[in-house]
Amino acid sequence: MKELPFSIPVSGVIRMDGDLVTVIVNRTETSISLETGATPGKRISLGAGKTMYDLILEAAQEVIRRKGFNRFSAPELYSVAREKHPDLKRQSFTSRVIASTPDHRSYKHYKSSRDYFSHVGPGLYSLNDRYMTEIPKEERTLFNP
Repeated sequence: MKELPFSIPVSGVIRMDGDLVTVIVNRTETSISLETGATPGKRISLGAGKTMYDLILEAAQEVIRRKGFNRFSAPELYSVAREKHPDLKRQSFTSRVIASTPDHRSYKHYKSSRDYFSHVGPGLYSLNDRYMTEIPKEERTLFNP
């Protein structure tokens, strides 16, 4: 098999008119429409500069305010967080709760370096003292069964 090198000169123009992009190469023309009303991706918007971890911390503080003691489950946090963000995915939320609990046995699988919670027992968490600043002192009691 023998190969012969060659080159072909290619010239082109790109025209942009609003939502319409036209690409012309040599004498071939292709148009692409960029609709501004395109369907958004699967991501949810939490607000500017806000992360899922911020949402989890706020949900924990709200659960403690409502219950009056510092013990809760991930489903309780998820329920409170969904009040403001109904499109939250349960699995993503729960995995980030675990990623925020250094003494949870699965924490080693996450790289978040968050330390919001302590693992109290199967499915139960408590908010660490340093994140209780938003909660009045009289509401910072620990539940004793």
